[in-house]
Amino acid sequence: MLSRSVPQNRADEFEHLVVELKRPSVKVGADEISQTEKYAYTVANDERFRHVKTSWNFWVVSNDLDAFAQVKTRQKDRPRGLVSDADDGRVKVWVKTWAEILTEGKGRMRFVQEHLQANVDPDRSLKYLKQTYDKYLSGIADVDEEAAWAS
Repeated sequence: MLSRSVPQNRADEFEHLVVELKRPSVKVGADEISQTEKYAYTVANDERFRHVKTSWNFWVVSNDLDAFAQVKTRQKDRPRGLVSDADDGRVKVWVKTWAEILTEGKGRMRFVQEHLQANVDPDRSLKYLKQTYDKYLSGIADVDEEAAWAS
């Protein structure tokens, strides 16, 4: 089992991710889902978390799912993999295969790469900075532009 606590914007809010890793030979089914749900609700209702706004995501991960888990992970009006969303959205239980995790990760990576690509023109950038921040830069000696971009 792996876990991680992610602090949120406020000091009294936390998000916890708990990942239950099953052997590759274990197909996730009703027993594994039930086990993870029971564990999730027990942990989330622990007295140490009663006075702190906390959300929980429990994942059970293996190579494959049985027929029951395949149906549970593909429910109408729910994201793929979400099998339980109880307690006002505070506790969620997810079932994932390694293939799904890797595919989702690659998709997010492609999205970020595509959106981070920028065509930066140094002359236009410097002109923009000078126009936009002129009132803050006035009185400061101009630097040789070509030397500044070369360094």
